[in-house]
Amino acid sequence: MTQTTILNGLRPVSALAADRPHGDRLRYMAGCRCQDCRGANTAYERQRALARKDGDWNGFVQAGRARAHLAALSAAGVGRRQVSDAASVADSSLFKIISGDRKQIRARTERSILAVTPAAAADHALVDARATWVLLYELLNSGYTRTQLAHELGYKTHALQIGKHYVTVRNAHDVQRLHQRLRRVPAAKTEQLIRDLRDEGYRLDRIHAMAAELAKRDGMPVPDFHIHGLFVHAAGADLIARLHAELTEVPA
Repeated sequence: MTQTTILNGLRPVSALAADRPHGDRLRYMAGCRCQDCRGANTAYERQRALARKDGDWNGFVQAGRARAHLAALSAAGVGRRQVSDAASVADSSLFKIISGDRKQIRARTERSILAVTPAAAADHALVDARATWVLLYELLNSGYTRTQLAHELGYKTHALQIGKHYVTVRNAHDVQRLHQRLRRVPAAKTEQLIRDLRDEGYRLDRIHAMAAELAKRDGMPVPDFHIHGLFVHAAGADLIARLHAELTEVPA
């Protein structure tokens, strides 16, 4: 068996270092003690020492603590997929830790797993996506594009990163808040109320300003009062209706 024979799926360090230049730590690990390779090893050990001091060491540790913690989370109702989301650790890696196939893991992986509690995982719990998509389709049908909604949700891509069957509790909550903020309703009634007020002598800018004052009086953010095609923001429509009632003394 030659030195370069693959053992346990890994090539010997001497083979890995063969094509590396001096000053590469692999050459030091393969036995070279020239000044450049000793310097590379010293720099590596210095970085490891600083990482340990800062609590960010990422060497290998036994997987036992992580495995026990995953078992405790499972007993508390926190599944593997929830831990994967909360800890940002691949589900396949968690499976190998739980099954015992992976005996050692990186220290950062262990810290990420141990940091997950039932409370920390709550936002990453999976729930049925149907209610979330009802809200999204309502926004889409009122004129918003998928790209606009993705932007409003803070995504860096143009795609709506929402599962078709399941969503996290956090995503469901974010969509619910977005729906409350952007929900539009048919504009016909609002347009009629604005016409009534303009017939009474109020200019459009004055109508919007008085409606904004109502919002501020209630401690609400000032919504968009403008008509977008056939729709208007629901919060804006509600304020126009209240303003119409106050100015015409007709119950809203």
